[in-house]
Formats: sequence, C-alpha cells, structure tokens
Amino acid sequence: MNDDEEVELDVIRQPLSLFIAYSLAYSAVFILGFIGNLFVVLSITLHPSLRTATDHLIFSLALADLFIILFCLPTTLLNNLLTEWQLGAIGCKLSTFLNSTTSCASIFTLVAVTADRYLAICHTLKYDKYATYPAYVIVLIWAVSAALGIPNIIGYDEVLYDLMPPNGTLVARLCVSTRDDDFWHFLTVNVIIAFILPFLVIIVCYALIFKTVVSHRSLAVDARIRDERVKLRVAQMMLTVIVNFLLCWSPLYALYCYFFLTDPMQRDTWFFHFASSVLRPAFQWLSLLSSSLNPLIYIAYSQKYRRAFHQLLLLPCQLRMESFRQATLRSSTSGNREATNTRISNVSGNFQNNNRDNCQPKCFRWSLARADEAMISRNPFVSQPPRQTHYVQHCPGTGHKFTTNYQAYKNSRSFDISTLDDAPLTYKGLT
Repeated sequence: MNDDEEVELDVIRQPLSLFIAYSLAYSAVFILGFIGNLFVVLSITLHPSLRTATDHLIFSLALADLFIILFCLPTTLLNNLLTEWQLGAIGCKLSTFLNSTTSCASIFTLVAVTADRYLAICHTLKYDKYATYPAYVIVLIWAVSAALGIPNIIGYDEVLYDLMPPNGTLVARLCVSTRDDDFWHFLTVNVIIAFILPFLVIIVCYALIFKTVVSHRSLAVDARIRDERVKLRVAQMMLTVIVNFLLCWSPLYALYCYFFLTDPMQRDTWFFHFASSVLRPAFQWLSLLSSSLNPLIYIAYSQKYRRAFHQLLLLPCQLRMESFRQATLRSSTSGNREATNTRISNVSGNFQNNNRDNCQPKCFRWSLARADEAMISRNPFVSQPPRQTHYVQHCPGTGHKFTTNYQAYKNSRSFDISTLDDAPLTYKGLT
C-alpha cells in the first residue's frame, strides 16, 4: 500500500448481524430497566407504606440502577458498535466517572442493605437506633462512590490512536486511560474495594443471619409473628438481589483481568480478538441486565411493592375517571341550576296571582326547616343570609304570615301582616 493512499476508517465496528443483535439486546435492557427502576423510585416516593430504612436503601439502589440505565448503557453501546468515540473528551471523562460511581454505589448499597437485615434479625434493639439514620448512610455511600470515581476524570481522555503503525495513515479517536498504573488502579478500586471486600462483608453478615435463624426456631419454623416473617422475607429478597449482582458482574471483572494480565505480545490471537469484539459487549450487557432485574425481584418477593406498582399502573385510569366524575358533577350542577330557576319562576307567577287580602282555597307554602337552611346556604342560586334574604309563608285560613329577613325567620317563624304591609317580598326575583 502506498503512503499517499488514504485508508477510510469503518464507522461500524461490528458485523451487521452483531450490530442488530447488540442494538436489540441493549434496547430491551434499557426499556425494562428504565420503566422498572422508575416505578421503584416513584413507589417509594408516593406510597406511605414504603418508608422504612430498608425501603430508603432500596430507593438509593434503584436510583443508581436508573443512572446506569440512562447514562452508562447508551455510552457503552456506542463504544461497542462504533469504531471511534463520538462524545468528545468531556463525554469520555463523564462517562467513565458515572460508570464507576454508580457501580460502586450499587455494591455499597447492597452492603448497607445486608447490614440492615443483619441488625433487624440478629440485633433488634440496635436496629431501632440504626433505623433512624438511613439518609446519612445513603449520603455517605454516594460520597465515597464519587470519591472513588474522581480518578477516572483525571485518568481518562479522548486520544488519537494509530491503528496502522508505523506510517500512521489510519488514526481513530478513542476514549482510553492515559495512566501508566491503570492495572493497579483497576485491581485496587474496581476489584478489591468495590467487589471482593463488599462481598466478603455480605457473606459474613448472611452467615450470621443464617446462624441466628437456625438457632431460633421461633424465627425459622414457628414464625407466627408477622414482623419476624417480614424481616426474613426482606432478607431473602435482598439476598436474591445480591446473587443477581454477583452473577451478572463477575464475568465482566474476570474478562478485564484477562485483558490486563495478557502479555502485549500475545494479544494478536484469535481468542483475544474474540473476547474483545464479542465477549466484552456481551458481558457488559450482562452487567447492565442486573440493574433491570432488580425491580422484578422486588415484585416477586414483596407484596407492598406489587401493590404500589399496581396502583401506579392504574393511576392514569384513576385520573381519567376522576376527570369524568368532575365533568359529570359539573353537568349535574348545571341541570340543578336550571331546574331551580324554573321552580322559582313558577312560584313567582303563582304568588303574584294571589291577592294579599283574599286568601284562595289552596296553600302555597315556602318554609324552611333546619335542614333546608343548610341546603339554601350552599345553593349558589339562593340569596345568602348576609344579604338579608326574604322568605314568605302563605296559607289560607291562617292569614298572611311572612318574614322579612333571615334573622327574623330564625327568631320567629312569622309576623303579623298588619306590621309589615309595606315590606317588600323578595326571594331571588320575587317582589
């Protein structure tokens, strides 16, 4: 090949079949993880029964999983499908920082949840004191995780990499580490601090929980107290989440250890290329799948989360039903308003046809009982008492008796007509 000949760099790194397979697989995990973890966050925020210390820690775990789905999954997919890094130097630094921070926050939250279950089952009295500090524990978890992720902001950058040395005719932009001690940083932070030590703590705590459960039959077999059964059920649920995390992340850490420990002179083998192009995207997808499976585990083990998820699913229907009910109520109120105006108009006509001095042999009665007063005070079409509404009572054989205002009506139900000959008779249009 001539030096003047230009070599074009392929935009897509993978074959078409793998490109489609990875795109579909990552998209499925994104949809499942986004909806599931969003429902967990909303359920704990809105549901009153999900306010325990364990629920707050699960909220932190769901928030970390949601960040992984929203920020880490898209960048991981782009890095596996495209030959060059497309998000620039800032995108490279932020992507690696968020990836490290969220993964550390997830495993540290699992340690906190395990400690929570250990205190709840093995040291109930101490647990009551610890349960008042979940917010401080969550803040500490995220602060330590961010501190462990800060070196990635310094150590990672977008670089121009010669794919065809030594002539340098084919150059690609890559997001890679620029540290010389990258292996030791990965081994210390990612493997030991953020994986091996947390799982050792988890194993010890669950061993002590198992020992306590076995030695106390009231907890293991004869558990008739609801609180004790709930504690064990939550412990089983979180143990499933921990096993899910271990199975999904172990292959990726093992593969990275293989990459670091392989001699540079032996990286041109078929297995190394297969591991780099096929196994790495597959194992990264598996680690992301862990964040999507956690909400399904909550639903499978916890009736509270099933009830909360069910209420969230029915929330749009409930809002539509409430809107329909209010519209129906407004329509009914409008109909009652028209009917009230019609009755008042009829009463006005009948009353005006009667002579004050000559009572007809029929009775027109407009009186208010105590219950009617409350109804009139709520009716927007009836003059309210502060406006000095006038009420009338007209019956043959008893004389014309009527009141002039609300207060007079309450003090005395009638006045003699001789004292009120010139009093106006008003009741919403009646004069």
